[in-house]
Amino acid sequence: MFFLTLLTILKLAHLIGLIMGFGGAILADATIFLRGVIRPVSAYTLHQTKALSHIVTLGLVILWTSGAGLIWVNLIDKPEYLTNQKLWAKIFIVAVLTINGVLVHKLVLPFLRGSIGSRLFESVNAKQMAGMTLLGSISLVSWVVPFVLGKASELNYVTPMANILIVYAICVAVAWLGMFTVMSSVQRIQAFVKRAAALTLMPNEIWEQMAPSPSAPVHGAVLPFTLSTKVAARF
Repeated sequence: MFFLTLLTILKLAHLIGLIMGFGGAILADATIFLRGVIRPVSAYTLHQTKALSHIVTLGLVILWTSGAGLIWVNLIDKPEYLTNQKLWAKIFIVAVLTINGVLVHKLVLPFLRGSIGSRLFESVNAKQMAGMTLLGSISLVSWVVPFVLGKASELNYVTPMANILIVYAICVAVAWLGMFTVMSSVQRIQAFVKRAAALTLMPNEIWEQMAPSPSAPVHGAVLPFTLSTKVAARF
């Protein structure tokens, strides 16, 4: 009868945790963008994001548990396993990812709850925009990089931890710059569309307020003069 080894089971659990965490984070970001940035935040947006955040949290728990098991199993056959600096780089990045997840729960979800009925970035300043996009970029990069490191076996025992973390920091910075630029552009476009819609509606509102009732007598020269005078006064 075929039995999976403990090492294989732990690797599968590690992969499941990665899929749950990374997949949940991507879906949560997509939900916030489509139903919180492009369209106003709704109760559905908040409910869906909270549910996906629980999946991400469970994925992180599985990732930490299976990772500890993998270290223990590998130490049995490879006493030098802890000297692999790539391993410590992965641990550091997942620790950053975990702290980032706590900050998302503490900061982003309450902000999302308070934004129901409006678009997420309509009233935020540049500092708030920078903070929220930084959390998003850290989440994205911190899920991708450990996966790549796990597959890059040629880095084992030869690549210093500092080199890996420098590349990681550069990736976060690039992702942050890109995300901040895109979200700022979306914010400006939405503000422009909002102003354009207000200007488009303004003549109709003025006409409805200024035009006489159907029963009122119309004097040819009076209406244009009166309307133009009131419009000029309005502006």
